[in-house]
Formats: sequence, structure tokens, C-alpha cells
Amino acid sequence: MRKRFLCLALFITILLLKPIYSQQANSDSLTINEAIKQTLSNQPLITQAMEQINEVDAKIKEQKSSYYPSVESNLSYTYVGPLISLTFPGLGNFDFNTLNNYNMNVSAKQVLYDFGSRDAAMELAKSYKLSAEEKVNLIKSNLAYQTIQIFYTILFLEKSIDVKNEQINTLSAHLEIAKKKVESGSSTDFDVLTTEVRVASAQNELIDLQNALDKGKIYLRSLIGNEGEWSTNLSGDFSISIPDINEASLISKAFSLRPEIKLAKENESSAKLSTQVAGLGNKPTLSVGLGYGLENGLFPDLDVLRGTWFAALSANIPIFDGYKTDAKKEEAEADLKSSTQEILIQERKIKAEVQSAAADLKTSMDKLKTTEVQVKHATEAVSRAVAQYRDGVITNLDLIDADTALAEAKLLYLQVLYKNVVNKYALDQVVGEVVW
Repeated sequence: MRKRFLCLALFITILLLKPIYSQQANSDSLTINEAIKQTLSNQPLITQAMEQINEVDAKIKEQKSSYYPSVESNLSYTYVGPLISLTFPGLGNFDFNTLNNYNMNVSAKQVLYDFGSRDAAMELAKSYKLSAEEKVNLIKSNLAYQTIQIFYTILFLEKSIDVKNEQINTLSAHLEIAKKKVESGSSTDFDVLTTEVRVASAQNELIDLQNALDKGKIYLRSLIGNEGEWSTNLSGDFSISIPDINEASLISKAFSLRPEIKLAKENESSAKLSTQVAGLGNKPTLSVGLGYGLENGLFPDLDVLRGTWFAALSANIPIFDGYKTDAKKEEAEADLKSSTQEILIQERKIKAEVQSAAADLKTSMDKLKTTEVQVKHATEAVSRAVAQYRDGVITNLDLIDADTALAEAKLLYLQVLYKNVVNKYALDQVVGEVVW
């Protein structure tokens, strides 16, 4: 019996002291950088945003057309009656018009001066492109950090499952010993029932972990654009480098890097240009026109097509537009005020996000130290419990309690490692670090 207990103790010790946080490289195929790259390459959200940039480019080309002359060709036939004729004795009939009138001409019109309306509209169109580009950067940032979070969540769940399987194996070994003791008559079935409850509870926790892992893989597959069955292993660990946390410098950096701030400032610039464009809505325009064509109905040979030309200088001077320009100016000014407030809103939001993320990272770093000590002490407690169990000082259930405490300490340590990495990347995100 003593020999059997020694074998069990050795088996349990080997299991519990096995390192579970190995940092060595493995043969997994998908790294965090590769996952981010695939996400940004295959996400329709980015493609959609890029098409919006193409749409703005088309609008800029459309606006450029106002700098060029407009050229058009006109073909017309008009039947005009009645025919007006006059008869002169001895000379015959003279027609003053013709029933069938033909006109073919080509004309060009060029705006010479418009008080800067076209220039302002062009700058407004260009500002929309800058806003569209910042939207793309914002989408890329969100998708990249979503990929990071789910990537490390999967790693955490996989390692948690390893710990839980280790715990179940240990409990199963205890259960076998308890059953043999019952068979030999040296113990009641109380230990067996209690251990079976512990095993069932651990198995339920394992099922929940596996379910969460399956969902995580589904979400990651959706992000990276993998439509097939999951067959990819992740390569990574929870080792990160954390610099000194200076909230003031981080907030200042966030104000200069965050795409939300850049987008809000671009929207403010667009609103200013919109105000300028609206103010030019009722300004005069000076244009020149040239044209050449063929038409009949010209005296004295009314039915003969003859070449005609024209040159014109025209000024369009708006007098009253029903207060349309004033309404557009009010609308643009209100939009400008709203855009200015949006910058302040984003700055307050970002400041709070940086402070919160920095606090979370500091907390996880502090917990990392305490949980390391907790795992160390729990490991030592199991070693002592094994020795005491071997000497008959404690019961099998006491040893199970020590094993369970070690498993919980390992899971807690693993959770803190995971939170430390997630909090580090969360701080990078709120600061505006580019990780793609």
C-alpha cells in the first residue's frame, strides 16, 4: 500500500510541476502579425471604405470640370408659319420667312470670373477625401485591435484548457486510488463520491472553456476571411515589453495620433470650407461664349444654309434667391460649430480612455507579481500535502483541495498574463499606435 501511495505521489508531483507557460517557439503557423495582415487584406469593411475614397475622387474630377469650357452641339428643325410674302408688280413674289427652318451649331462657354466659388468648391471636395482616408485608418485600427484581442483570447482559452485537463487528470488519478481503497475495504465510498463531484465540476468547466474557444475561432475566422473549417494553429505567447507609463505624455500622443481626432479636425475644416462656399452662393459670374453654325432663313436666299457665328460676353447677377443663400450659410455655420464641439468631445473621451487603460495596465502588472507568488506557494503546498498524504497525516480529500488550489492559482496567473497583454494593446489602441 505504501509503495502505491509513493507512485501516486510521484505521478501527481510530475503533473503539477510541469511548466505550462513555455515561451519557446513552436510549429504553429499563424502569428499575431500574420493574423492582422490577413484581416486587413480580406475585410469587406475596408474595401467598402476604399470605394468611398474612389467616390470622392470622382467628385473631385467632377468639380474640376467647372474650370474647363462647356462645349455643346445643337441640331434643330422648326416649322414656322404662316409664310409671309409680298408681290411686287413686274418683280414677282418675295418671301420674308421660310416654313422649314434648319439650324446646326457648335458653341462653347467659359466662366471667366466667379469670385472664387469654384476654388472654394474644389477645396471642399478635397477635404472630403482627407476625411474618407481618415475613416479608412479608423476602420483599420478597430479591425487590427479586434484581431489582437480575439487572437490572445484564443491563446488564453487554449492554455486554460490545458490547465483544466491537467486538473481533471489529477482528479481522475485520485478517483482511481479512492475506488481501490473502497474495494480493499480500507475506506468508505465518501471519498469516491466527493472526488466524482470534483471531476464532474471540472469537466463542466472544461466544456464551457471549449465552447468559448470554438466561438473565438469562429470570430477570428470571420475577421481574417477564412471561410473553411478551422485548421490553423496560433503561434504566440504572453510575453510583452511594457514601457514606463506617463499619462500626460500618453494623452498628448493620443491627441496627435488618434484617427478620431484627425477625422474630427478634417470635418471641421470641411465645415469651414462649406461656410465659405455657402457665402459665395449669390455672387455674380462673368462668362464668355463663342459659337459657329449653319442655318437657313437668312435674307435674301431663305432656303440656303449659311454659316453664322457669335461671340458673347455675359454676366449673371443674382438679385433675389428667396433667402436660399442665407439659409445655406446658417446651415454651414451650425455645422461648423458642431464640428468644433466634436473635437472637444473626442479629446475628453480620449483622455478618459487613456487614463482608464493606463490604470488597467498598472493593475494587471501589480497582479502579475502577486499571482506569481500565489502559484509558487500553491506548488509548495502541494509538495507538502503529497508528503503528508504519504505519511498518512492528511486525507485524500485534503490532497485534492491542495491540488485544486494549485490549479486555480495557475488559471488565475494565466488570466492575469492574458489581461496584461490585452491591457497593453488596449493602451496602444487608445493612444493611437499603428500596429498594422
